[in-house]
Formats: sequence, C-alpha cells, structure tokens
Amino acid sequence: MAALAATLTVSAALPATAQVNLRQRNQERRIDAGDRSGKLTRVESARLKAQQRSIERLEARQRARHGGRLTSADKRMIHDRQAQADRAITHQKHDSQRGRNHLKL
Repeated sequence: MAALAATLTVSAALPATAQVNLRQRNQERRIDAGDRSGKLTRVESARLKAQQRSIERLEARQRARHGGRLTSADKRMIHDRQAQADRAITHQKHDSQRGRNHLKL
C-alpha cells in the first residue's frame, strides 16, 4: 500500500509526458513479472509486448507530428491505448493458461 501511495504521489507531481512513460514502464514490468512467474504463456507475453511497442510508436509519431510535444488529444489517445493494454495484461495474467513455470499463483 505504501508503494502504491508513493507512486501516486510521484505521478501526480510529474508532467503528463513523464506519466505516459512511467505507465509504459510499469506495464512492461507487469508483463515481465507475468512471464517470469508463469502466469503468461510465451505467446501472450509476446503479444502484450508488441502492444506496448505499438503504443511507443504511436507516441513517437505524435511527438514528431507536433514538434516534440503531445497535445491533449494525443495524451488522451495514448491514455486510452494504455488503458486497453492494462486490461489485456490483467485478463491474460488471470486466465486459465499458464506459462513454462506452470505456477498457479
């Protein structure tokens, strides 16, 4: 709980761009943790990582289009894609399929 509160406090103080990158890193860590624990299969992990790369490419395209900045519409679009990825990570980590470690945590 303390770590969550600290993360929320830090993220509230960060500019929106840093929040985008922080969320991206957190989701990549969740995918890696699911891969290590066996909650994700290799296929699920690869698909989720590809989804994260797609969001990174979208952010880069939007930044290039707007001189290195993200507009509020860009931030909203990226946020929506990250929310969709978050739901996919949660769904895949909690389905009945297990990865190579076959752990049922």
